[in-house]
Amino acid sequence: MDFDFNTALLIHFGALFYIIAFLIRDELKLRLMVLAGSAFYLLYYYLFPEIPLWDAIVTTCILVAANLIILFRILMERTVFALKSEEKELFEAFDGFSPGQFRQLLKIAHWETAGSPAILAAANEPLSELYFIFDGTVVIKKGDNEFQLAPGNFIGEIAFVLGRLPTADVTAEPGARLIKWDASQIMRLMEKSPAFQNAIMALLSRDLAEKLAKSIKVEDQMDDIPTI
Repeated sequence: MDFDFNTALLIHFGALFYIIAFLIRDELKLRLMVLAGSAFYLLYYYLFPEIPLWDAIVTTCILVAANLIILFRILMERTVFALKSEEKELFEAFDGFSPGQFRQLLKIAHWETAGSPAILAAANEPLSELYFIFDGTVVIKKGDNEFQLAPGNFIGEIAFVLGRLPTADVTAEPGARLIKWDASQIMRLMEKSPAFQNAIMALLSRDLAEKLAKSIKVEDQMDDIPTI
């Protein structure tokens, strides 16, 4: 039995997907619906007229390309796709950050490995960088008192958040793996995005609170708690 396909259905299906797209708030789903609708239009423009409608095909292909670009950007904003293993591990420590916000921070980050003892901060000296200890050991020294700071901690958050000078010397031991940011570049990102500002301030505040809680245990052995 011959089946007589109504080619007009392709146009109707394409229009249906477009209408559904306009009713969806989630931008990822919206873009997918637009791409599906465009596919039906392309099939109609190419297969069923006696001569393919090349002008319409080209215009629709441009629309598809634009949607694919936006779709790729959305995926980068929402997933950790294409991040290296170290970057994914670092992302796990940045609680409260979306993948897109983390990628912004990653673009201005500098990964460093200390080949010899490296001074990260000096007492009463201005500090314009923010560090994160990814691996290895960092030593904090104030007067005759000294203790180690484990991976997963920031260095310089007091200077960044409160604008105070460090009250201790901070040195990275050989082999320590660090991520460094220029504080002014982070500030510029914060000015552009209130959501990013909230995420970074919440993260640094949590880090500071944890440090203060740990410092209470050694407070009796020190003149005062070092701030870095």
